[in-house]
Amino acid sequence: MNVFTREHVMTVKVCSKELVQYVKGYVEYAKSNGDKSEKVILQGKQWSHDFKLGVLAGIIDGDGHVHKHLGTEIKMVSRTIFETILNIVHDLGMIVNTKVRKATRNSFSKKPCHTIYIPSSEMKKHRKNIPSVKIRRFL
Repeated sequence: MNVFTREHVMTVKVCSKELVQYVKGYVEYAKSNGDKSEKVILQGKQWSHDFKLGVLAGIIDGDGHVHKHLGTEIKMVSRTIFETILNIVHDLGMIVNTKVRKATRNSFSKKPCHTIYIPSSEMKKHRKNIPSVKIRRFL
């Protein structure tokens, strides 16, 4: 059951200390089934432009693939996370392509894979604003 009344709720597992520090003011803890706590990031209209850039940078550094000439690709199986990231990049004025691939017998998760592809030309326009380690390293 979702106890938050905000417009969008995105639940993510965070492995980056830098991202955790950056979003600390935007994180709430919710009890799920049993005693397990989840970190829940609340997305709403109050997110600043810089905060959205920081979230995108953390996602690119955690799950993205940056290629100098091909662009940046972010893949996920969660439809909710896919839609949230897509809202973020659109709010930032980025033109992106998306693709949903059906799961195959050989797929690890057995779920459809959602991909957001940010062309190299878009990444080069926005790279100075996105505080991503991968973007600094590869673009």
